[in-house]
Amino acid sequence: MGAPHTAFLSTPSSPSLETPADAAMTGSKASRRTKRARPRAPRHTSSRRTSRTPSSIAFLLSRAPQPSLWCVLQTLVLTVSFLPGARSFAASSFATPRLSSYETWEHEAWLEDTGAFVVQWTPREDSIEFRVTARTTGYIGFGLSSAPRMDGADIVVGWVHSGKAYLQDRHGRGNVEPSVDEQRDWMLVGGYENDTHTVLIMSRPYNTCDKQDHVISNDTVRLLWAYHPDDPVDPESPRPRLHYHGSSRRGVRSMFLLERGHRAPTHSRHTQELPVGFPDASLPPSRSPGLPPRFPPTGGHHHNHHHHHRPPLTRSWVLTNNGVEVGANSDTVYWCKVFKRPQLIQKNHVIRYEPVFTPGNEAYLHHIIVYECTNMGPALDVAFEELANSPGHECYQTNMSQLIYTCNHVVVAWALGSEGLTLPSEAGYPLTPTGPKFYMMEAHYDNPEGHAFRDHSGIRIIYTHELRSYDAGVLSVGLDPNWKHLIPPRQRTVLSEGHCVGECTQEALPRTGINVFAVILHTHLLGRKVRVRHLRDGRELEPIAQDNNYDFNYQEYRALNTPRTVLPGDHLIGECTYNSRERSAITLGGFKTRDEMCLSFLFYWPRVDLSLCHSKPSLNTVLHSLGIQELSADSDPIKIRRPIELAGKTLEWRLLNYDWKNQFEYFQAATHTGTINPMCWRRGESLLPELEKMDYDYPNITEPWAPENVCRQLRRISRRRKNKGGRRRNHHPTPTGETDEELDEEEVMFDDQRNSRPIESIDVDPYNHRDFDIPHIEDRVENDPFEGFGVEDTGTADRELTEELLDVERELGKELANKAQDHFQEQTARPASGGPGRGLSWWALVGAVGVLRLHRLFDGHG
Repeated sequence: MGAPHTAFLSTPSSPSLETPADAAMTGSKASRRTKRARPRAPRHTSSRRTSRTPSSIAFLLSRAPQPSLWCVLQTLVLTVSFLPGARSFAASSFATPRLSSYETWEHEAWLEDTGAFVVQWTPREDSIEFRVTARTTGYIGFGLSSAPRMDGADIVVGWVHSGKAYLQDRHGRGNVEPSVDEQRDWMLVGGYENDTHTVLIMSRPYNTCDKQDHVISNDTVRLLWAYHPDDPVDPESPRPRLHYHGSSRRGVRSMFLLERGHRAPTHSRHTQELPVGFPDASLPPSRSPGLPPRFPPTGGHHHNHHHHHRPPLTRSWVLTNNGVEVGANSDTVYWCKVFKRPQLIQKNHVIRYEPVFTPGNEAYLHHIIVYECTNMGPALDVAFEELANSPGHECYQTNMSQLIYTCNHVVVAWALGSEGLTLPSEAGYPLTPTGPKFYMMEAHYDNPEGHAFRDHSGIRIIYTHELRSYDAGVLSVGLDPNWKHLIPPRQRTVLSEGHCVGECTQEALPRTGINVFAVILHTHLLGRKVRVRHLRDGRELEPIAQDNNYDFNYQEYRALNTPRTVLPGDHLIGECTYNSRERSAITLGGFKTRDEMCLSFLFYWPRVDLSLCHSKPSLNTVLHSLGIQELSADSDPIKIRRPIELAGKTLEWRLLNYDWKNQFEYFQAATHTGTINPMCWRRGESLLPELEKMDYDYPNITEPWAPENVCRQLRRISRRRKNKGGRRRNHHPTPTGETDEELDEEEVMFDDQRNSRPIESIDVDPYNHRDFDIPHIEDRVENDPFEGFGVEDTGTADRELTEELLDVERELGKELANKAQDHFQEQTARPASGGPGRGLSWWALVGAVGVLRLHRLFDGHG
C-alpha cells in the first residue's frame, strides 16, 4: 500500500495532503523539485488498464451484443478517466488510507522562533495526542510542567534509529539527565526521520494518577523542548544515555492545551484596510514574541465553524497610536487615544481582532483595551472630533477631558501573550450607523528596565456586513482596582475576591440569560491562580473559567468548549490568589504594573446593557482587618482614634507597620467575612445606585463546588477488582527477607537509580515516511528561557508606594466626609467572624479586656 501512496504524493497535479507543519517546512513544490529530484515509486503496470483508448472502447462496445447496465456504468467510468484533468481527480480520490492520528491537528505552536521545533496536538475524549517535529536527526525531548524548569517536569524523550522509532517516559530531577518513570504513560503512535528532521507522534491520558506526571487540564502549562544532533548512546539498549543538549537547543513556552481559541480565519475575500488617516495603520499583522504564526485550518477543528463555508467579505479597521514616547524614567505608562469609527451604511459585526505591533516593542505592551464611548449627541461630536485628531494623552490624569469618562464599555480586551480573538459563528460585536461613533483605546506600557522608545502599536478590528445570529458583548467581572484591595507582603498565598452580585444580574440580564463563550483572566505580577466562580440559589456550580497555574506573560483568552449560561439572579465571584513572598512592603490594588488587579473579561451573547459588575471591600471591612476601630475624621491627615494603642497614628503608618507575620490569618478572615460595596454599571452610570451605598454581606454558599477526584475513584475501582479476584500482593517476607515490592524495585532499578524498563519502540511509520525540508535560518535566537523568571521589586518601589499612600489619604478623606459618624462607628466595630448576634459577643469581649486591664493596673499599684 505504501508504493501507490508515494507515487500519488509525487504527482505534480495532485493536491497536497501535508499538514500545516509539513507545508511550512517543505516550502513550494517548485523549490523542492529544484533542490532534489524526488524518486517516484513504481506504478502498477496493468496492460488491460493502460492500453485502453477511446477507439478501443468503441470497438469493445460494438462486439457486445446485449450490454447490461453494469457494462454501461463501467464504460462511463473508463471514459471519464481519460478526459482532460481526470487523472488528477482520480489521484486525489485514491489516496491510501492514513492513520487517523495524522489526518488533522487542531492546534499548532512553534516552540522555537525559527521553526526548528514545532508541536501539534489534538485533544481526545480521554487523552491528548501530540506530533513533534524537530530539525535534527538525533533525539527529541518534550516536556510538560507547571514551572519553567526541568525539575519536576513530565518529560518524554524519543528518537529514530535503524528503522525503528523509540520513546521513553521520564521526569525531571533538577538540571541533570531526566530519570525514567516507574510507570509508563506516554504511548508511541508513530515516528520517522529523513536527512534533516525527526517526527514523533505520541499520546498520553489527561490524568495518569502518577506523581511523576503532569496533570493535563485547562491550566496554563509550560511546554519544555530540547533536541540534540545525535541519538543517545546505545540507542537500542534499555539503558540509553543522553547527550547534553546545550543552552541553544532548549526552551520553554507557556500555552493552553485544551481551551485554545478559535483559529484565525484564512484570508477573507476582498479584505480592505481602513487606516482612518493614521500613517502606521498599514503595519502588517504581528504576533506576540515567541508565539507561532497562524496557519489555515486543516479540518476537524471543533472551534472553526466556517471551515467548510466560503469566508465572509470583511473589512478591517486599524487603531494605532501615533508615536507614543515612553521615556527611560517611565516604568508604567497608560496611554489613551480616541478614534472615530469608519463610515457605515448598514449594521456590521466584528468577527475578529488582533494586535498590531511596532517591530521590537512587543515586550513592552502589557494590555490594550478598546472602550465604546457613549453617544452624547451632535452637540458633543465636535469635541470628540478634536480628541480623535489629537495624538492622545496619558490616562487617569487630573487634567484629562471629562468626555473620556464616557468611554467605559469594553469592546476589545487584549493582554500580553494573546494572538487575538476570533468570535464564534453565532455572534459578532455590533457596529451600526446610528450607534456610537467614537472609541477610546487604552494601551498599557510596561517598562521595568527603563528603556526609551517610540511606539505605534494598536489593534486591528475585522468586521463584516454578513451578520451573525446574535450581537456579542463583553462584561468585566471582579475586584475594582482600588486602594482597598490590600495584599500583605511576604506571604505565599493571599486570596482576594470581587463580586458580581445577584441583584445586578437580576436587573441587567434577560430571562433566558447570557451565554459566555470566552474569558480573559487578568492579574499583574503576583497572580498565581485565577477563577470565575458561579453561584445559583446558594449552590456553587463549576467555575466558568479557572487557571491554577497563571502566567503573567501569557494572558491568552480561553474559548469555552461549551458556552456557559448565566441567568438573572446568578452571583459571580472573580477570585485571585497571589504570592507576595518577594515583596517587602504592602501591595495595593491599582493600574500600575507593581499594583495588582483581579479582573476577568467575559465574552458572551446576546449583548445586554451592562459594562462592568465589580465590587470593592467596604471601608468598614478594610479598617477592621487592620485592627482599627475608629478614625478621627476631622484631623488632617486623618488619624486613628481607637484603639488607644494606635491613637494618633495615620493609616499610612498602620499599613507600613502592621504585624503581617502574626496577624495575617486574622486579616484574611476579616476580609472574607466582612462586607463589600457592589458596582453595577452600564456605560459609566450605575444601574443600581442605592445598592452601591450599602455594605453588602458575603454570599451564603450552601453547597460549595469541589473538583472530581479522578485518582481516588480509580484507586477504589482497582481495589474492588483486586478484592473480587482474590489477587492480593504478598506483603510477607520471602526466604531472603524481601517483600514483593522490594523484589520489583530491584528488578527495575540500577545502582545509579536509573530505571531500566524496556523502551517502547515501533517500526518507522510507512504511511508518512517521506522526504521533506525545512528552510534553515542562520540567525538563531539564542536566549536562555530559564533565566529571569523571579519577581523582583524595582528600585523605585518605595517611592511609588509612598505616592500611592498619599492618594489613599485623599480618597479616605473624601469617603469619610460622606459617611455619618455614628453609622461609621457602629459598623467598624463588627468583628470578622460571627453571625447575627456577633455584636453582643464583641462588646462582651471588649468589656472583659477592659476589666482585665483595670485589674492589672490596680494590681501594679497595689
